[in-house]
Formats: sequence, C-alpha cells, structure tokens
Amino acid sequence: MARYSYRVFISFLILTIFGCVPEEERQHETGYVESLHMIHAEAFFQEGLRGKGVKIGVLDIGFAGINSDTSLAHLRTNEQVYLFRDLVPEYPVSALRYSHGTQVIKYMAGIYPDDTAFEGSLARDAMYYLIRPAGGAGAKEDSRNDELNIDTAFMILDSLGVRLVNMSIGFWNEYTRENENYTPEQMDGKSSAISSICQKWAENGMIIVNSAGNTGEYAWRYIWAPADAEGVIAVGGDRFTNKVFKASYSGIGNPDVPYVKPDLIAYTPWGTSFSAPIVTGIVACMLQKDNTLSPGDVLDILHRSGSLYPYPNNFVGCGIPDARKILALLENRDSTTSHVKAVKVRDDTFTIYTSSKNIVVFDKTDATIVRRQTIHEASDGMFVVKRKRNSPRTTVAVGLDEAWEIFWE
Repeated sequence: MARYSYRVFISFLILTIFGCVPEEERQHETGYVESLHMIHAEAFFQEGLRGKGVKIGVLDIGFAGINSDTSLAHLRTNEQVYLFRDLVPEYPVSALRYSHGTQVIKYMAGIYPDDTAFEGSLARDAMYYLIRPAGGAGAKEDSRNDELNIDTAFMILDSLGVRLVNMSIGFWNEYTRENENYTPEQMDGKSSAISSICQKWAENGMIIVNSAGNTGEYAWRYIWAPADAEGVIAVGGDRFTNKVFKASYSGIGNPDVPYVKPDLIAYTPWGTSFSAPIVTGIVACMLQKDNTLSPGDVLDILHRSGSLYPYPNNFVGCGIPDARKILALLENRDSTTSHVKAVKVRDDTFTIYTSSKNIVVFDKTDATIVRRQTIHEASDGMFVVKRKRNSPRTTVAVGLDEAWEIFWE
C-alpha cells in the first residue's frame, strides 16, 4: 500500500472532518517559506522562474479540497489543473476524502496572502496533472496492484507529454496481505516492483521525485521504495531551518547499494511528503530555464548544488540544494559549486575557526555511511573536531553554506 506519515494523516483527518484550522495553515505557510529561504529561491524568482509552461504530474492518495483551498485559488482561476484521474474506484468513499495530495501541491503551487517574501511557491505557474493510483490508510483491501496502477499512471502522463512527476507516497511493509510486504534489505533499487517500474520510466525520460519516507524512527530505518531506485530523486527531511541535519523520522539510505540515497534533503515541519515537492518545484524552475534537460542532467545538477557535494552520505545525501548554484550550473555545466573544504589530518583533533552555533558533525564508517550525526556550537570562535574510533572520515557542516570533509590519517 502507498504510505505517508501517520502523524500527517491524523492532522489532515482533523482538517477534513472539522475544516481548515488557521494555525495549521500558518504552519504550512511557515514551512514552505522557510524551505524557500534555505534553498535561496529568490535567485529563481529574480530570473522570472515559476515553472511556467512545465507539466507536473502528481501521484498521490487523494486530492480533497483542491477545488476550495484558498492558497490554490489561482490554479482554478487560471485553469492550471489539466487532469484528474482516479485509478482506484473500488476503494471506499472515505479514501476519496484524503487531502494529502492537495497539501503536497500547496508546497509546489501554493500562494498565501501573508507571504510577502516570495509571493508564492516555486511552481505556482506550472500545469498540473493529478492521478490517484493508490489508496491509503482505511482502504478496504490493498495489494501490489497499487504498484501496477502507478505504472499505468506513468503511461497516462507520458501520453500527455508530462516529464516531471512528484510522488509523496511509498511502499514498504504495510500491505494488508503480509506475504506481499517488503523487507528493508529489498530497498536496493531493484527488488521491489515499484522501484523497477520507476527506474524504467526514469531511463525513458521521466523525472521522478519521491519522498524518502518517514521510516527513520521505526526498526525499518531505510528509505522506502521507489526512493531507493538509482534514477529516482529521493528527498529526505531536514529537522532545522539553519542546519544540515536529518530529521529523526526521515529514512536513511541502504548501505549495501553502490550509490547514495537519499539524494538531498529539504526542511519541512510535516514529514518527507512535503520536502519532496520543494525539490519538484526546483526542477520545474530548471525545466522552465532549459526544457532539454534529461533526468540524468537534472540529478547531476541537483547533486552538485548540494551543500555537502561532493561528499554525500546516507543520512542527508548531498545536503540542501541551492538555487544560486543551480543557475550557475545551467549557464556553465563545468562551473565549480562546492563549498566543502577537504583536509587530511594526522592528529586526533582538527580545529575549525567559526562563531557558528549551527554545527553538525557526521561521523562516518566509510566515505558515505553515517554512524551518527550530532549538533554542536563553537566556543570562543573555535570548534574542535575529535577523531572517533573506527571513523576514517568526518563531515562537518557549518550552517548551510560551509562544510569540511576530514580524512583522518
């Protein structure tokens, strides 16, 4: 079954039953505005990039409220929703009431009256194609058919010329039929049907952005499928607005695959369902700027714009994407974008001179696998990094725009 954050589901269920609560709306507005600040979205907006002319497919479990949500009124006024298709009519009426997909779209297209900083989100001018290929909690019966429905959804979108798709849903071990559940070890990009399906479509030109999953607090820990597929852009959640730090709920990448997942992280107070559309909005701006970009081009540019590139890890990927770097890379693919300083250290300590209170240390067991992440503050303008036993490398992120990769010798 397609899944999303349980805590998010409870919040949205309350909204659906009792109506939209102003405080909840304010938190959504604050969340997406903070995310836009972190990625320096103003660089896109100064270039006039808002996803205009870009077709975005949204695959989700329900779009209740899409015709009444005030932050999406412009989509209705300008007739920017070109398709709504329901591929699971056999599910009970209650499943049709889910507003999860609507809330996801607000992180791509929402315009809030109090948002004077950005006056709307990254892809407010895009064209939207909405498909419900899977049910959610409360579905009468779910099976691997949900995954086949997603394949059908891609066929529909492909026939309509849609190349960019947001999926804030995923698959792991919560099927009604337990024998159809996946295992953490199968999150290898090829063992699950849905990951194979999405990899196929990515190789055929579809740019797929998937939330990394809110499985980090469970024994499962790993990102879900299809975020584990190499060609899918997997987006995790950042807990803070001023640090590169994996939220506890955000899934980690499988250490036994030859590539690093997640690809990036973005801030959201609600779960990875709402970090994914931030990156989808970024891609919409990229495609408005250059519609010839392939999925591989997009993934490469996103990686290279990340705050930790070229030293990704399985907690936060390449870190926070940066619109300024993305624009530079679109102008000159060979431009240098990394702010990470690599150093070789023979002692057991290394001193970084900074006054920052936003230091995150990733102790790693090898180049990409994180043992732990910890938060620190500089003292007297200095921060001393200590070598940990069996940690040959350590990444230190200082705020959002500076980082160190320490090779202990």
